[in-house]
Amino acid sequence: MRRIKAAAIQLVAEVGYANATMKGIAQRAGLTSAAIYHYYRSKEALAVDALESILDEMIARLGAAGERGSGLVERLTSVLEEAIACTTDYPDVTRFEASLSFEAARHPDLSALRAKRRSEEEALYRHLVDEAIAGGEVSPDVDVQSMVDAITSLSWGLTYLSATEPADRHRRAVRAVENMLAHGLPVRRS
Repeated sequence: MRRIKAAAIQLVAEVGYANATMKGIAQRAGLTSAAIYHYYRSKEALAVDALESILDEMIARLGAAGERGSGLVERLTSVLEEAIACTTDYPDVTRFEASLSFEAARHPDLSALRAKRRSEEEALYRHLVDEAIAGGEVSPDVDVQSMVDAITSLSWGLTYLSATEPADRHRRAVRAVENMLAHGLPVRRS
C-alpha cells in the first residue's frame, strides 16, 4: 500500500487531483487498477489515506521539533527546520495537498482531513506560545489566539511557497523568517 500511496501523491502533485485517475496511479505504482481497487474503493479514499498517513507523520515530526530548544524563537526555528526536512523527504506532498485543497468543498473526507491538520498545527503553536507565557518569555496578557493565527498563517504561507516554487526559494524564505525571529526585521539605520 505504501507504493500505491506514493504513486498517488506523485501523480496528483504532477497533474492535479481532477486529472489523476486510478489507472494512472496503478501504472505509476506498477500495478493493475484491480489491485488498487482491492485496497481502495475510490480515488478519494486513496487520497485521504495517503494524505492522512503523511500528515500524521509530519505533524508528529513538527511536534517533536517544537520540543527542542529553550525558548519560543528556538522552538519555532526548530519547527521551521523540520518543515524543510519534511519537504526534502517528501518533495511532492505540498503540491499534492494543495491540489486536494481545491477538492475539499466537494469531498467531505478531504475537507475533514484538512480541518484536522489545521487543528493539530494550531494546537502545536498554542502549546509553544503557552509555554513561552508560562516561562515568562511572552507577556501573560498577550492575545494567544492572535499569535497562534499569525504563526499558522506564516506556516501555511511557507507551505504554499514550497508547493509553488523551487525548493531553494522555500529554504531561503524559511531562513529569512528564522533570521527575523532571532534578530527582528532588518531595518535600515541612518
